[in-house]
Amino acid sequence: MDIVNFSQLKVTVGFENEIRDEIVKSIISNEKTFIVTLNASILLRALKDGYYRNVVNNATYIIPDGSGIVWALKRNRNILTDRITGIDTMLYLCEKSKEYNWKVYLLGAKPKVIEEAAEKLKNNGVNVVGFHHGYFSFDDKSVSEEIERLKPDLVFVGMGVPRQEEWIFNNFSLPFKFAMGVGGSFDVISGLKKRAPLFFQKMKLEWFYRWLQSPIKKRHVPFEIIKYTYLVLRGKIK
Repeated sequence: MDIVNFSQLKVTVGFENEIRDEIVKSIISNEKTFIVTLNASILLRALKDGYYRNVVNNATYIIPDGSGIVWALKRNRNILTDRITGIDTMLYLCEKSKEYNWKVYLLGAKPKVIEEAAEKLKNNGVNVVGFHHGYFSFDDKSVSEEIERLKPDLVFVGMGVPRQEEWIFNNFSLPFKFAMGVGGSFDVISGLKKRAPLFFQKMKLEWFYRWLQSPIKKRHVPFEIIKYTYLVLRGKIK
């Protein structure tokens, strides 16, 4: 495991099991831990938005979630790393939560989706102590007050980029040990959407499969991928 400077971000690279072990050690040691799951969308926004770049660089670990990140690291820096996806890391930590009696809080998605995601995890033995949908103003203190009261160990935030990382950054003083942005993971866990089949994963086309499920809502994604690919090939992302 190592930390490298990659396009103005401090990215943690290495083997998946080593990085996961370090994350678990941090939580066990009561070290306040903030994870950013780096993909092309997060990187592009960080490059153009100084405030957001600072938010991301305040993370304890920035892990290479997107296959495009892994590709760029190898192509432009000759750095090899495992891809460490947000949803798999979340599910791994949920399994660990049963071993260490960690309390889990879910934040994000639509009301029905987050309720069903919480129910699925509870049925799998995860101690989900609370959840809240993602449609609230940052001025609304009800979420932070609930977390203050419940004192969960792990907080998973699925509100999209940049909202989820900015919420964690702005609320890092709350009494939790760990927080991570998980994008659309609640949609998958709840069963609302399917995860990309293995074929799409092997072909590095998970983004395309997700886009097919919501082409109108995610109409910007193909343009982001084209822009990101162009910048990597021109050596602008390194």
